[in-house]
Amino acid sequence: MAVARVSKTTILAPRDRREELIERLYHLGAMHVIDLSSALDGEDGLRDMVKPCDLEVRDLRLALSRCEFLLDLLERYEEKKSGLLSGFLQERIHLTYEEFCAVEREIDLPAIYQEMVDLATRLRHVESRIAEMGREMEAMRQWRGLAFPLGALREMEWCEAILAVMGTSSLEAWSQEMREACPYSAWEEVRREGERVYLVVLVHRDCREVYQALAQRYSLEEVLFPEKTGTPQEEMERLEERLAAESAEKEALEERIKEKIPLKPRLLALDDCLRNLLMKEEVKENFLHTERVVAVEGWVEEARQEEVLRGLEVLGSDLEVSFAPPDEDDVPPTLLLNRKHIKPAESLIHLFGLPNHAETDPTPFVAPFFIVFFGMCIADVGYGAILALATWWAQRKLDLSQAARRFFRLIVYCGIAAVVVGIFTRGYFGIESESLPGFLRFPGSLDVLLNPIPMMLICAALGLIHISLGVAIEMYDNIRRNSLWVGFCEQGTTLVMWLGLAVLALGAGVKIPLVQTAGLMILAAGAAGVIFLSNISSKSVLGKFFGGLYNLYGLFGGTIGDVASYLRLYALGMATVAIGSVVNRMAGMVLGIPVLGIIALIIILVGGHLFNLLINLLSAFVHPLRLQYVEFFGKFYEDGGEPFEPFALRASKVVIDQH
Repeated sequence: MAVARVSKTTILAPRDRREELIERLYHLGAMHVIDLSSALDGEDGLRDMVKPCDLEVRDLRLALSRCEFLLDLLERYEEKKSGLLSGFLQERIHLTYEEFCAVEREIDLPAIYQEMVDLATRLRHVESRIAEMGREMEAMRQWRGLAFPLGALREMEWCEAILAVMGTSSLEAWSQEMREACPYSAWEEVRREGERVYLVVLVHRDCREVYQALAQRYSLEEVLFPEKTGTPQEEMERLEERLAAESAEKEALEERIKEKIPLKPRLLALDDCLRNLLMKEEVKENFLHTERVVAVEGWVEEARQEEVLRGLEVLGSDLEVSFAPPDEDDVPPTLLLNRKHIKPAESLIHLFGLPNHAETDPTPFVAPFFIVFFGMCIADVGYGAILALATWWAQRKLDLSQAARRFFRLIVYCGIAAVVVGIFTRGYFGIESESLPGFLRFPGSLDVLLNPIPMMLICAALGLIHISLGVAIEMYDNIRRNSLWVGFCEQGTTLVMWLGLAVLALGAGVKIPLVQTAGLMILAAGAAGVIFLSNISSKSVLGKFFGGLYNLYGLFGGTIGDVASYLRLYALGMATVAIGSVVNRMAGMVLGIPVLGIIALIIILVGGHLFNLLINLLSAFVHPLRLQYVEFFGKFYEDGGEPFEPFALRASKVVIDQH
């Protein structure tokens, strides 16, 4: 299929019917609305025709931010589901359209928000106090060996008591200087921990300055407990009591927050509802307004023009709707149209970037090659069957979004391809070819470990076909945009040369001289065409000739590099078989262990083959994508298309159930 043809659609309506028009367009879901305000840039006299963002929009944005705050808060205290799939599954709420529209009225968002903000604020303060008490407890713990009240240390008349910490390596030198410089001072070691020693130092007030100088020189750190009066042990007991009380308050606040978790499904629905209401309000900014008329412009798929006309008829004859093909300067959005079995591959196109409106949709060509390449990278019947069955079960049993369901369907196809390739490459959980039953080693099947050449030739042939298809698509687009002659000269000559190369290889393989001669003649004709015609846009004869020679050189060099990239398909398939074979041998080595041998064998087989599947699954996805994006798209693809996004209901968390 191709990129959908779209028409530029203009609607003029009475200003007092604007809200009805918006609702009808929203329910039709067929129009990609254009921002007409951008067309007025530089037209100061016409800026009043654009509706500014009003109070209702600001209120909706405020409500949306409140809803997001509540969801973030509840998710923080919600019990998370464990399991491999839970991380990939998004919570989804099933509602009818009527229930979805009513959710805004059913939830008193301001009251819930205020209550939860108060709880969150109190909880934050409690957590701050707990953290502070934890730090105090840790600091006090270092002095728990001190049996003297901390308050009494500050009340001595002639001496000053100081709690200090210093390095044990400096203690002896500091002690010696203190005895000489401060004869009326004393100190006692309270505790040692690692390279640090904790001291209580009594300094006569007349020696305070001398002590400070020594403390600075030996890096003594003074420790202060200004509000503590009891012994460190007594203060720790008080802190523990306060900490227990604060922890109890924290648990109570958290429980009150958790009591609101049942509201989360409705809040998820409210989030989607508010986003749709906001979208309806913001789309008004794309309209042009006069005192009596509003104008809206956008794109509608040609196949849905009649549907749009019928849908707007209910607003009366005051509306004027017109459709026009895109102008040369227009850049219509891109809408891909593909059959059900090909549509899953659209996700691969979206990963790279949509084609522009004038390009060919590559999805029908990407889908079969990606699936085949994926199957060649896995190349195992067992792994492919597991992959296909697991993703088939997931898309039938799990509550997946439409995009996720399509992606899983693509992986089902890839798993089936891995089974088919595995049958022809004798891939059965890495079991060596000699150990397989005879019927699994039928004529035509390959042992990729012992006889790699046929599989490598198949990969190279597929690569040449793949990139030739890319050149053919570029030729088709060139013919559409320019002419048949330009398309043949610039891309057709390349295809003729590659055809001659393929016929020559076939003749060498079947050993028929006539076929070889025909291949040489076609190859020579194609090469001559590249030299004399491929640079047809050049104005000079010499430019055409030497440009053609350069194209021929680049074509041979580039083609060899491109085709070599496809040999990695064989390498990845061989790696899957080789790792599986190693796992089987390791399992066989432990089988002879008494009692535990069977258990160890099961663990090695299950764990080893699961690891092999997962590690090769990543390679089987990434490398075929690379072949599509680099080797295939490099021959014709420009991308840069803007996605077709109709003004319609959009729900990421809610599934609207049909009656």
